[in-house]
Amino acid sequence: MRIGAWRGQDTRGQAVGFLNQFRSRLCVVNVDSIGVGHNFGLHLRDERFPVEMVNVALPCQSKPNLGENDPARRFVNQKACFYQSLADSFERDLVDGLTDEETIGQLAGIRWELDSQGRIKIESKERARERGVPSPDRAEALMLALCKPPRRYEYYSVRDLPRMHSESGERPNHDDDLDNLRLRRNRMDGWAPGSLARYLRRNRGGW
Repeated sequence: MRIGAWRGQDTRGQAVGFLNQFRSRLCVVNVDSIGVGHNFGLHLRDERFPVEMVNVALPCQSKPNLGENDPARRFVNQKACFYQSLADSFERDLVDGLTDEETIGQLAGIRWELDSQGRIKIESKERARERGVPSPDRAEALMLALCKPPRRYEYYSVRDLPRMHSESGERPNHDDDLDNLRLRRNRMDGWAPGSLARYLRRNRGGW
């Protein structure tokens, strides 16, 4: 496991340089879409990384068929759900190579409580600061890196490309469109094997 951490007014170049080492192996780069993370995610997209914007403050998707294990009944939001998934991964020895002491210390300091509905809630950063604990940035980075946010499906037609470019103020670049299509196809290969992948390839509507 490799962990990168930087301090400064603008660390985008350092982060891009770090991620470039693994570009050929990256299926997705999860980015916190809240606050400054949103613009950071947009920058990584400009650098051609397969970015997935993740808002951990959103409620979990309800899965009534799971009964008491329904995420919407167990967790206040996705942040609590993702931290629980991370804890489960450690318990099952699915995480290997974590030696960074600061990250381990932050993970050990994460506190949680039950709300009035009996759902798990992670302590807010504001309350943590009140007891002298800084933001657990590395712990959250690991949680985001290993989380599996709900999939979102987007569809657009190639006929919409000129309008989309005009609205963004960019000049059409069909080479970029082809690159984006290839990137989406490669991402699709990673999570939609078999007949579904073949079907989507045959029926491209701008995937």
